[in-house]
Amino acid sequence: MRADILEGIINEYDEIRKRKEKERDERVKDVYERFPEIEETDRKINSVGSDTLRVILSSPDKKGVREEMSDKFRILETKKKEILKKNGIPLDYDAIQYDCDKCKDTGYDENNGRCSCFKQKLIDRLYAGSNMEGLLDGKSFDLFDMDYYCKNKMEGHNTTPYDNMVKIKERCQKFAENFDNEKKSIMFIGDTGLGKTYLSSCIAREVMDQGRTVAYIRAAKLFSLFEDERFGRAEGETDELCRADLLIIDDLATEVQSKNNSAYILELLNERMSRGKRMIINTNIGFGGLEKLYTKRFTSRLMDEFEILYFYGDDIRKQKLFRSRGKN
Repeated sequence: MRADILEGIINEYDEIRKRKEKERDERVKDVYERFPEIEETDRKINSVGSDTLRVILSSPDKKGVREEMSDKFRILETKKKEILKKNGIPLDYDAIQYDCDKCKDTGYDENNGRCSCFKQKLIDRLYAGSNMEGLLDGKSFDLFDMDYYCKNKMEGHNTTPYDNMVKIKERCQKFAENFDNEKKSIMFIGDTGLGKTYLSSCIAREVMDQGRTVAYIRAAKLFSLFEDERFGRAEGETDELCRADLLIIDDLATEVQSKNNSAYILELLNERMSRGKRMIINTNIGFGGLEKLYTKRFTSRLMDEFEILYFYGDDIRKQKLFRSRGKN
């Protein structure tokens, strides 16, 4: 996990505790101003507490004195509760009202380590930094609809689109669940509208829920960033693409072609491979087309470092449009 993300969350907890303490102090001040007898009672309670501690430290064997002090304390506490109840003031008005009672807004539960609220903040940060706003909505492996893949064989393929997609989905789930131990990255190859971006989003969701960083970028934007850095229009914007635990490049080969593109993509590929970082690359064209666009060296790296999954079938977007028209 990135240190800056963790540090940001820890700082957020510090700010929350400071704010909650300030709110408590202001609440107590307000009650004291409106009901001076409560402030006086608290003063006496604190005085009894100090006297009791002094007696225990100086004369630990004086049991009778300690019991007398305890009686005074109980009487004052009872009086205070009566005043609070009479005036409709909550009994815990002088306590800090934590956002999370389990960890007391520290982010850590003494019994379970990181608190559930910390984990949720972490997930929220990861989602926000992934550039996948909107892509993750309503997408999960459980909601992936296999009905769009026909169970009849297509020409040129040995298995049906349905059987092929069953295997691809299972592989994607395993990749996400076993992410830290996966050695190879994944490349999706297939026509548009067959679920490549959807399954990439499903993997991203699972990986981020494990507390790992994900960066998503379309190919056109990726090469634009490289160009901006090359000509000094930006600085360090591609660093995040190298640092993220998982990088998803969508729509490779749909960008405007440039003589520098193959060098850029190889640079990114080599940097991430050297760091042991996984990737998902989605493209609509096969290896022959990729080799023409980015050189044989690039496709050779793909074959060495990536598991290639081929998508085929009928465009899901067109199927959805046809079904919606049929309903109307």
